[in-house]
Amino acid sequence: MKKKSILFVVPAILIYTVLLIMPIIGAFFLSLTDWNGISQQFHFVGLKNYASMLTDTRLFGAIGNTVKITLCVGIAVNVGGLAVAFLLNKRGKLTNVVRSVFFLPYVLSTVAISFVWMSILSYTGILNTVLEWVGLSGLVSDFIGNAKNSIRSICVVEIWRTIGFYMVIYLAYLQTVPEELYEACMIDGGNSRQQFRYITLPMIVPGITICTIMSIMTEMRQYDIVKVITNGGPGYSTETITYNIVTQAFGNNMLGYSSAIAVFLFVFIAGISVLQLKASNKIGG
Repeated sequence: MKKKSILFVVPAILIYTVLLIMPIIGAFFLSLTDWNGISQQFHFVGLKNYASMLTDTRLFGAIGNTVKITLCVGIAVNVGGLAVAFLLNKRGKLTNVVRSVFFLPYVLSTVAISFVWMSILSYTGILNTVLEWVGLSGLVSDFIGNAKNSIRSICVVEIWRTIGFYMVIYLAYLQTVPEELYEACMIDGGNSRQQFRYITLPMIVPGITICTIMSIMTEMRQYDIVKVITNGGPGYSTETITYNIVTQAFGNNMLGYSSAIAVFLFVFIAGISVLQLKASNKIGG
């Protein structure tokens, strides 16, 4: 019986190994070489690529941009997603419609919506045209051509795109909280703030953990929106780690070096996920 059970697991293990384990091992192997991605010859350089990362100012800039986007979007989608979930955690005629409206941007093509937002935020785009039309020409700005504005614009687009996804997760966890607990709290004189602190929050800790980890993983791998809207510019002001990896690999033919950056990103995200899980377990415990 046990042998038959193992046979059901084998296909999943094979798929997991081929699609995840082998690419990770391959990336680590390439990070120890100077392969340019084209020639059939390469040389082992040991930890040289990792040492080069320590003096790469462009990479440091990409890391800084990625951290800014991750913090801004991560906080906004978790706080905002939970707030929207609270508002929609009730039955109503239009509740399902509103939920669908919030979730719709997440299922659309990221590249497609990036082009739409680029037409809105460009200097000659829809937003500036509307501002001038309503007499608010003082608010007209270069939202994607200015270094400070462009990183903010990317955050706004990403928040708009993903907040509905996190709303759905929080909504699912909110609906698992027994109504009897709220009723008991009200009988004991508890107000809405106390209900949230002592009932809702402890019950949805797993959901907070999942959403936090997923938002970190998603934004640390941010590429599509940056590529379409700003192409990493102006200059390198909006370049992210993933954008840097792709550029170094296929733009500068430095596949070995880009693999080293990819390994660093993998280890960093894994470390953050482990810390978040430990912290949530302590809170939940």
